Amino acid sequence: MNVDGNKEKILNAAEKRMLRFGYRKVAMDEIASDLAMSKNTIYKYFQSKEEIASMLFERLRNRINENQIKIEKTFKNPLDIIKNNIVFLQKELSPWFENFLPDIKQELPQLWANFVSYRKEKILEVEELIKEGIKNGQFRKVNSFIAVKMFLGAVNEIINPEVLQHESISFQEALEGLLDIWANGILRNRKDI
Repeated sequence: MNVDGNKEKILNAAEKRMLRFGYRKVAMDEIASDLAMSKNTIYKYFQSKEEIASMLFERLRNRINENQIKIEKTFKNPLDIIKNNIVFLQKELSPWFENFLPDIKQELPQLWANFVSYRKEKILEVEELIKEGIKNGQFRKVNSFIAVKMFLGAVNEIINPEVLQHESISFQEALEGLLDIWANGILRNRKDI
């Protein structure tokens, strides 16, 4: 198998194991055993477990970016783009929040900071979609900067491994609740009051 093929095999095995057990509990020996190869072979491709974790984040970012491009080509309506991106992110990120990200936040703070920065960058792109939705009359006139900052602040406070564990809610439940309140507010329809 070629070098890129071996790297992909190693990353696939590491991702599977680290998403299931977390970063901290996975040893290089276990990844090697899953692949029926020596640990030395893995070290020919990756210098450390930290480098593997960094590459896993890079692959995750690439999948998110590729999907975002597909969604933007498929849908023209800003609301459809936002909804489809959120659904994809929910599906893609949920497994990462179970065990892996809580460990990364503690064990590899720089990698966690990179993840938070990327997440912020993606959320800020929503501001342009909100502006477009306001322009075409789909959204009511709101300050798009404030709307995005509110969303980003909520994401930072709620979609956080420690908060999710403390409140015993899944990433999916937190994201659905966050989106519902952000998009619809907390007031009942005035007709119902």
